[in-house]
Amino acid sequence: LALAIVVVEIHDGVVSAEYTIRGNPNERDDPPPPCDDYLHNLLASLANEDPGEVNRIRRILAMENRPCYKHYFDTFADHFLHRVKSVKKHMNLHIPKAGGMSLCSVARHSEYGSDIPADTNCWERQHFYPMWCLYYLGTRPKWESCEDLDESTPDFVMNENYLDYPLCMQQRLYSTLIREPVERAISHELHLEALKDTGNHEMPKKLFESRLAMGRMNYMTWALSADLFADNLNKASLVPGKMHAEVAMDTLSRFDFIMELSEDVECDAAILHFMGLGDDVVEPHMNAEFGKFEAKWHPPQPRSVYEEWNNLDKEVYDYAKRLIKVDCEFFKRLKNANSKPRYHHLPKNLAGI
Repeated sequence: LALAIVVVEIHDGVVSAEYTIRGNPNERDDPPPPCDDYLHNLLASLANEDPGEVNRIRRILAMENRPCYKHYFDTFADHFLHRVKSVKKHMNLHIPKAGGMSLCSVARHSEYGSDIPADTNCWERQHFYPMWCLYYLGTRPKWESCEDLDESTPDFVMNENYLDYPLCMQQRLYSTLIREPVERAISHELHLEALKDTGNHEMPKKLFESRLAMGRMNYMTWALSADLFADNLNKASLVPGKMHAEVAMDTLSRFDFIMELSEDVECDAAILHFMGLGDDVVEPHMNAEFGKFEAKWHPPQPRSVYEEWNNLDKEVYDYAKRLIKVDCEFFKRLKNANSKPRYHHLPKNLAGI
């Protein structure tokens, strides 16, 4: 067991931190040399209560520095289990056509169900309307603080809109679901066309075409970065570029949970377990009305065009897959070490720090 001990002192307004690593002397007394570059950042993040940075460092080590990751695994495990035990509320960034409705259905049948209206989806109505409902982004209100966001949204809430910055990770666990970008974009276009075809939503033609373009082209990158690069009036017209993709990847590395449904059911079950949503596998959701429309609809462009339109999302998706791979290893190991639900009886070596 390696455990970070952080002592923070304040003298004349200056914050200083002293830290040591307590480990099993029979295994190792000092961090291996490859960990030196990460040690200060990791412990400073723990001291400053920055869970997103801890998540990011854990994943980077797991991908790029396995000896260091192995050395600090118990520190990361302690931090994570303490976090999911103390932070109970959720913020899910709902990327359309990636399985969000399925996750909402699971949440509705969990302990969060009483907070989710039976006749609606899981998104909050004032701020998180999907692009196909919220006509003008400039009218979307902003929260004054994370406390304001926390008090005005349900305990489990989905945001089918752009992600708000700064992340409110002291108040919320953050999650998202991803899907292969071309398949997602085609499905998103189908969804919008079906809404227009069935008459469920009437948008002016120009506005509908702009939303169609958003759904077709690097939507995930847009959703993860737009709030940092444009005011409300210009968010819908923001065309993502390389810098937006870099922000999107960095933000995903800070999230608590990233899922791709049906890729690894054991991993899905472990993630749902730690989200407090049970251990059942999430089945992909199919809207019957859209299913009927799908039978007669074909994408207007060849797949190669959608690939070009979603080149940034492909880069973000590939990176997210790498994050998911190391996350699955992490979550499955934790779940196997702790079979009791809701962490009421943690093994001694996984007690919260």
